[in-house]
Amino acid sequence: MTARQESAISVVALHVWPTTSETPIPSSEVEVDFSGLPGDRHCGLTMTSDTRTARVYPKGLEIRNHRQLSLVSLTELAAVATNLGIDGLAPGVIADNIALTGIDNLTALPRMTRLEFESGAVLMTGGENTPCVIAGRMVAARYGTEPTAFPKAAIRLRGITAWVDRPGRISVGDAVRTHPPG
Repeated sequence: MTARQESAISVVALHVWPTTSETPIPSSEVEVDFSGLPGDRHCGLTMTSDTRTARVYPKGLEIRNHRQLSLVSLTELAAVATNLGIDGLAPGVIADNIALTGIDNLTALPRMTRLEFESGAVLMTGGENTPCVIAGRMVAARYGTEPTAFPKAAIRLRGITAWVDRPGRISVGDAVRTHPPG
């Protein structure tokens, strides 16, 4: 695999969002497997089709889970915060699992880019994580904004979804290498 290092990309925060918790829980390291992030509400080999897949599948159909993980960049979180008129937006607030630094345009990363972590774990990117009111309610609860303000403030800045291409451990501080599609 030939790697392209866009800059010094590294993991700055990790979160798991269990179905039993109102908010994501920080972690210093996680172990991902082919189902995603065990214990997280988005973990699983399959998912139910929803409005994001409506062009292809009727709502409620079981399909392959391409949304196992959510990744954000600190630069884009700062831009969303500016758009919302707040001082900052902390990792984990919008249900992201992995927050990265050193990659300014994470949301624009091409689909099918591989992200390789120090442990050898590899995630395959699925494209933009479309901003939604669910995350908007999470931001509103923490910062007092209107829940409907977040989707507009986060367009092309919300981060990406990914699935596990190769299992392994991911830790805060890990370096990340990008491998373009192809």
